[in-house]
Amino acid sequence: MTVGANLAAGDHQANDLAGYRFAPLAPYTGVMSTITPLTQDPPAAADVSATTRQTLSFAALLREWRTYRRFSQLQLAVESGISQRHISFLETGKAQPSRKTVLELSQTLNVPLRERNALLQQAGFSATYADVPLEQAQLGLFREALEQMLTQHEPYPALMLDGRWRLVGANPAALSFFSRFLDPAQLLPAGGDSAAAPFSIVELCLAEDGLKPYFENWQEVAYSFLQRARAALLANPKDAGMAALIERLCSHPEAPARWQVPAWTSPPPPALTLRLHKDGERFALFTMLAHFGTPQHTVAEDLSVELLFPADEATRSVLRGD
Repeated sequence: MTVGANLAAGDHQANDLAGYRFAPLAPYTGVMSTITPLTQDPPAAADVSATTRQTLSFAALLREWRTYRRFSQLQLAVESGISQRHISFLETGKAQPSRKTVLELSQTLNVPLRERNALLQQAGFSATYADVPLEQAQLGLFREALEQMLTQHEPYPALMLDGRWRLVGANPAALSFFSRFLDPAQLLPAGGDSAAAPFSIVELCLAEDGLKPYFENWQEVAYSFLQRARAALLANPKDAGMAALIERLCSHPEAPARWQVPAWTSPPPPALTLRLHKDGERFALFTMLAHFGTPQHTVAEDLSVELLFPADEATRSVLRGD
């Protein structure tokens, strides 16, 4: 998707942007209804878990997740309260688990909710964790909380993102601010095509016709995405889309060689400061990431809200319209 054509310098009419939303947060109308629900992934980033559900038995999946987490059978037994002998029988297919056992093992191994559903289904049980689009009535409280966060963060920018940093929602302050660098309408699917993939914030930051030319600290921003992507892949090694994103970042023409090797011993800074410039103006913002605690829904587990705050008085003044 092209994100080119910058807006002309001058006033950025907040009223022209106030109606923009990027997420299927029913009952809103307009552009919100054109965005792909979160449960649909673009084909290029398809999750390998669908194949896994069809080809791997419960025994193989359990052994795979235990290996991912570097647990011995003894350690898993101690932490889950399930005997080592029973775990061994489960992994060799000599015993079948109860639903309670599947859930306890999944919890101990910190398996993502969608993959817990896969374990349950391979053990012969129905899925426990709902996997429906955000606009469904049963997620009304989540939608209300998310919309409240976006609204209350005004006049500062706030973005709602899914697990791969694809844009799901944004407040008018975010659209007004980023319209200084590009046309926000070009983030939307062309012609209202609801089958188009949600727009990736990572791609926006990497693109020469996106935000990349305006970053003063582009490498720092891109590297922060890389570190977060690697941490996310550790949490769910089955996420082929995240692996593809890591490859995309590492293969960028301006990616330094050191990016090829994960730097787990170098913790990221407490907060990332975005430094942008255009037409003699400079802007500095730092970010805060908010997640749902103890989610019981796959979409809620994936969602996060990125809150941007001014890092200096000049940026604060611009965002407040002083």
